[in-house]
Amino acid sequence: MRAILKRVLGKSLHRVAVSLAAPTLLGRYHRALLDLEHCSTMRAIHQRDAVEIEELYRRFVFPDLVPRTGRDKLLHELIGTTIGEAIYIIHSLQIALAAGGDVCEFGVAQGATSRLLASEILETDRTVWLFDSFEGLPAPSAEDKLIHDIFNLGSMERYKGTMASPETEVLKKLESVAFPLARTKVKKGWVRDTIKEGELPSQVSFAYVDFDFYEPIKDALEFLDTRMAPGGQIIVDDYGFFSAGAQLAVDQFVQAAGGRFGFELPLPFAGHFCVLSKRA
Repeated sequence: MRAILKRVLGKSLHRVAVSLAAPTLLGRYHRALLDLEHCSTMRAIHQRDAVEIEELYRRFVFPDLVPRTGRDKLLHELIGTTIGEAIYIIHSLQIALAAGGDVCEFGVAQGATSRLLASEILETDRTVWLFDSFEGLPAPSAEDKLIHDIFNLGSMERYKGTMASPETEVLKKLESVAFPLARTKVKKGWVRDTIKEGELPSQVSFAYVDFDFYEPIKDALEFLDTRMAPGGQIIVDDYGFFSAGAQLAVDQFVQAAGGRFGFELPLPFAGHFCVLSKRA
C-alpha cells in the first residue's frame, strides 16, 4: 500500500495544482489514497497521509478550509467515516458556525466523529449534543431496503442491534481532546423519544446525521428543521448506500421543506452522503 501512495504522490502538489485537468487528477490521487483509507481498521494508512488528503481538498475543493493543529491525528483515527467525508463535515461546520446555535450528532457510534466535531469547536462556547441509543441499530422499517450488505449478514433485519458502542467510550474520546464536560450533552435513547423530552438545544447551527435507517433519519431531520438557523448545515451519511431508507428519508424531507433547504452531493470519491443547507 505504501508503494501505491508513493507512486501516486510522487509528483509535487504544486505541479498538480497548475494542471488544467486538476479535478481529474484530484480524483485519481484521492482514489489511490482511499485504497489506503479503507485499510484504516488495520492502521495501514499513516497519519501523514491524512495531511496530504486534507491539502488536496484545500487546493482543489475547499480553498477556504481553515487549518487546525492536530486535525491530522483525529482524521487518521476515524472509524467508518472516510477522510473525504470528514473534510466535508469540517468545512460545513466552519460555514455553519457563522449562524447561531449548537452542534449535534445523531448516531455517534464509537465517538470518533464526535471527537472531531468537539475539537473543531473547542475554542467556541458551543455545546455538542450527542443522540444515540447506545444499543445499536433499531429494527428496520418497511422503507429500509438493503442495497449494500456491508457486514454480509444477508438481510436488513439481521442488522438490528449491530454497531452498538458504550457511552463511556464516546465520553473518553471527548475527554482526550479536553472538551469540557459541561458543554457535552448526551441524549441516550431512541431518537423518536429523546427529541421530545428533557433538555434540548434551543438552536442548532450544524448537525451530522448518521442513523442509517429511514425512521430515525426522518425524525432527526424534522427536529432540526424547527431549530436550525438560516445558514445552518446538515450532513446526512449513507445517502444512496447501505439502506435505501436513508436516501428516501432525505428526499422526502427536502421535498416537503418546500425550498427551505439546499441539497448537494459530494464529489463521487468523497463518500456516500449529502449536504443540506438551511436557507434564509
